[in-house]
Amino acid sequence: MTSTIFDKDTLLDLTVNIVPLAILAFFFVAFIVVNPWGSGFTLERVIQFILVGWVFVGLAVLTYAAAKRIETEDEQAGH
Repeated sequence: MTSTIFDKDTLLDLTVNIVPLAILAFFFVAFIVVNPWGSGFTLERVIQFILVGWVFVGLAVLTYAAAKRIETEDEQAGH
Protein backbone atom coordinates (compact mmCIF):
# COMPACT_ATOMS: atom_id res chain seq x y z
CA MET A 1 0.00 0.00 0.00
CA THR A 2 1.45 3.35 -1.03
CA SER A 3 0.38 6.33 0.98
CA THR A 4 1.71 9.83 1.30
CA ILE A 5 3.44 10.90 4.47
CA PHE A 6 0.87 13.61 5.18
CA ASP A 7 -2.44 11.74 5.21
CA LYS A 8 -5.49 12.95 7.15
CA ASP A 9 -4.62 11.28 10.47
CA THR A 10 -1.02 12.44 10.38
CA LEU A 11 -2.05 16.03 9.65
CA LEU A 12 -4.46 15.89 12.55
CA ASP A 13 -1.64 14.69 14.83
CA LEU A 14 0.69 17.41 13.57
CA THR A 15 -1.75 20.29 14.00
CA VAL A 16 0.08 21.31 17.17
CA ASN A 17 3.14 22.02 14.99
CA ILE A 18 1.38 23.34 11.88
CA VAL A 19 -0.43 26.15 13.72
CA PRO A 20 2.80 27.72 15.10
CA LEU A 21 4.39 27.33 11.63
CA ALA A 22 1.54 29.33 10.14
CA ILE A 23 1.85 32.00 12.84
CA LEU A 24 5.63 32.30 12.29
CA ALA A 25 5.14 32.51 8.51
CA PHE A 26 2.49 35.21 8.93
CA PHE A 27 4.72 37.38 11.09
CA PHE A 28 7.75 36.82 8.85
CA VAL A 29 5.79 38.04 5.81
CA ALA A 30 4.10 40.83 7.78
CA PHE A 31 7.43 42.22 8.99
CA ILE A 32 8.83 42.09 5.44
CA VAL A 33 5.83 44.00 4.05
CA VAL A 34 5.33 46.44 6.94
CA ASN A 35 8.27 47.80 8.91
CA PRO A 36 6.76 49.19 12.13
CA TRP A 37 10.12 50.18 13.68
CA GLY A 38 11.64 52.43 11.07
CA SER A 39 13.15 52.24 7.63
CA GLY A 40 15.90 50.21 6.09
CA PHE A 41 17.59 46.98 7.04
CA THR A 42 19.37 47.59 10.31
CA LEU A 43 21.31 44.99 12.27
CA GLU A 44 18.35 44.57 14.62
CA ARG A 45 16.00 43.81 11.72
CA VAL A 46 18.42 41.30 10.20
CA ILE A 47 18.75 39.54 13.58
CA GLN A 48 14.95 39.51 13.87
CA PHE A 49 14.57 37.76 10.51
CA ILE A 50 17.34 35.29 11.32
CA LEU A 51 15.73 34.35 14.64
CA VAL A 52 12.22 33.95 13.22
CA GLY A 53 13.53 32.11 10.16
CA TRP A 54 15.70 29.77 12.23
CA VAL A 55 12.79 28.84 14.50
CA PHE A 56 10.55 28.31 11.45
CA VAL A 57 13.06 26.02 9.72
CA GLY A 58 13.73 24.09 12.93
CA LEU A 59 10.04 23.56 13.59
CA ALA A 60 9.44 22.54 9.96
CA VAL A 61 12.19 19.90 10.18
CA LEU A 62 10.82 18.69 13.50
CA THR A 63 7.31 18.46 12.04
CA TYR A 64 8.54 16.45 9.06
CA ALA A 65 10.49 14.08 11.31
CA ALA A 66 7.43 13.64 13.54
CA ALA A 67 5.28 12.84 10.50
CA LYS A 68 7.72 10.18 9.37
CA ARG A 69 7.84 8.71 12.87
CA ILE A 70 4.03 8.65 13.15
CA GLU A 71 3.68 6.92 9.77
CA THR A 72 6.40 4.38 10.61
CA GLU A 73 4.75 3.47 13.92
CA ASP A 74 1.34 3.16 12.24
CA GLU A 75 2.73 0.78 9.62
CA GLN A 76 4.48 -1.33 12.25
CA ALA A 77 1.32 -1.51 14.35
CA GLY A 78 -0.61 -2.82 11.33
CA HIS A 79 -2.99 0.07 10.77
